[in-house]
Amino acid sequence: MTRVLVVSGDPLGAKVAGPGIRVMEMAQALARAGLDVTVAAPPTSGDVAGTAGIAPALATDSLRTITYDARGERLREAAVDADAVVVSGLVLAQQPFLAALDTPLVVDLYAPFVLENLPAGDLGGSGAAGRRRRHAGDVAALNWQLGRGDFFVCASEGQRDFWLGCLTSVGRVNPATYAADPELRRLIDLVPFGLPAEPPAKRRPALRGVVPGIGDTDPIVLWAGGMWDWLDPGTLVRAVDRVRRQREDVRLVFMGSRSPNPGVPPPRAVEDTRRLSGELGLLGTSVFVLDDWVPYHERADYLLEADVGASLHLPHVETRFAFRTRLLDYIWTGLPMVLTEGDVLSRRVSERGLGRVVPPGDDDAVAAAIADLLDSPGGRKGLEPSFAAMRGEMTWSRAVGPLVAYLEAPLRAPDRPAPGAEPGAMAPTPVAALPARAWEVLREGGPLLLLEEAARYVRWRRRPR
Repeated sequence: MTRVLVVSGDPLGAKVAGPGIRVMEMAQALARAGLDVTVAAPPTSGDVAGTAGIAPALATDSLRTITYDARGERLREAAVDADAVVVSGLVLAQQPFLAALDTPLVVDLYAPFVLENLPAGDLGGSGAAGRRRRHAGDVAALNWQLGRGDFFVCASEGQRDFWLGCLTSVGRVNPATYAADPELRRLIDLVPFGLPAEPPAKRRPALRGVVPGIGDTDPIVLWAGGMWDWLDPGTLVRAVDRVRRQREDVRLVFMGSRSPNPGVPPPRAVEDTRRLSGELGLLGTSVFVLDDWVPYHERADYLLEADVGASLHLPHVETRFAFRTRLLDYIWTGLPMVLTEGDVLSRRVSERGLGRVVPPGDDDAVAAAIADLLDSPGGRKGLEPSFAAMRGEMTWSRAVGPLVAYLEAPLRAPDRPAPGAEPGAMAPTPVAALPARAWEVLREGGPLLLLEEAARYVRWRRRPR
């Protein structure tokens, strides 16, 4: 049985965002497929790295969990013992020794962080120079993993086209990988975001009669996810302002205003949304921004109370390659949607008639779409057969098929560079990514650990070759 280590860059507590959800659900699907799975993640706030369970959703007999800190010692032990390692996001840049192991490495590219981070604001007052440095670090981290993965997965054919271009630019599309598979599916294949096998179940009231200002019969428009800077909650607020002139009882709820990952800075969009809602006289009466993040196992309580789900974005290159996690929850719970056009899931929703798709930044179109769905005679029940058909096509067991096939007999890619050091030694962090790595180590372990990490880096650079 293949021993698989799945490494999360996000803590996997009760509150998780898209990347953490994907790690948890994917790991459980791999375990159900018969693989020997261990999940590793940073400790949640107030916890320490160790052997304790990570999240209630992972408390099963089919897989093991460990936590690790910036030093990565427990992660190192687990990685050396694994037959294959699965990473995503910035994990490889933060724990670069994983690339030095003579172990097949799977890189999950479902979230194009290089594109997502382009709209990020001026963090820390560093201005344009700081944004350029941050982007250079993102590109370096991306190229680092593209050059060292043995097998890559992504969420859609559009994403695969993008990543094939990136892989070509770093030399990974070449005679060796072509000879192994002319379609390059052995280099990069699809693992979309899946849906839970179990149906959603409501356990307690979450909004109606619970949040002051939301009545038992008020129609609810729900933004069920983070208010990231590449999205467009402002258009939704202005649209609800238009709808309430005809329907004073309409309520808009933003479900996630604070990332569950303490390392993610607060998005500008959160305060922008609060400010706009206040200027329009809606905050606390028609618009509600929840102060925290809804625990993953409680999300169905909110989704099943809502009447319309929303996800909007402005014109942005990220949209073309996005795979919006929150839309999967709308599909799972049969919630009609108002979506901005331009991404793969909005096209599917439009084709199946599961909601309304609107142009970017069009307040009137969004308002008309919301009113149309609220006034639909059949409501949610009328759309359930279409939702059920789509759910059957998007289970996690189906989604992970190509990954299971690879992990049952994992192999190093024919062109992957030979390990640059003995197993467990530190591989070099890309120069442009060093500031981010240094800050991570300082935040997690303090000045002494930062000095130790720097010494290890120097020793690696000076090793005999």
